[in-house]
Amino acid sequence: MLKQCCDLLEQKQLKIAFVESASSGYLCSQFSIYKNSGAEILLGSMVSYDPSIKIEVLKINPLLIAQHTAESAEVTAALAVQGQKLFKHADYIIACTGLLKSGGSACASKPVGTFFICIQNQDLQHHFHYCLAGTPVEKLDQLTELVATELIQLINK
Repeated sequence: MLKQCCDLLEQKQLKIAFVESASSGYLCSQFSIYKNSGAEILLGSMVSYDPSIKIEVLKINPLLIAQHTAESAEVTAALAVQGQKLFKHADYIIACTGLLKSGGSACASKPVGTFFICIQNQDLQHHFHYCLAGTPVEKLDQLTELVATELIQLINK
């Protein structure tokens, strides 16, 4: 799906950018490996793993993080909004938070393997929530394929 997504983005002359937390730049790196991806579709990425970067660099309201945790749909949506300000020429911003491994805000209702994705196109946001199993790399590979699938569906709407 990733190659199909990159081909579709290139064919439609669309640009993407990422604001990543739990995936630590993995999504961006995977989208960069296909023919012409860097030059034709990918603008860049901002990795904000630590909450202080979300607050200080991306200007996410610390109260939003305190209320919902750094790994939440609400913070992911705010990251997408800020990403659109950073990457003004992007047609799609893909924001990601979650719990790749133990730590963070993991709990019974939000176990390790939980990911929140927000794909923003202009003022429209599309929210996705996944709970993935496997090793960290297996989870990231699954997440990449899911993001590519969702992006293909949004582009083809």
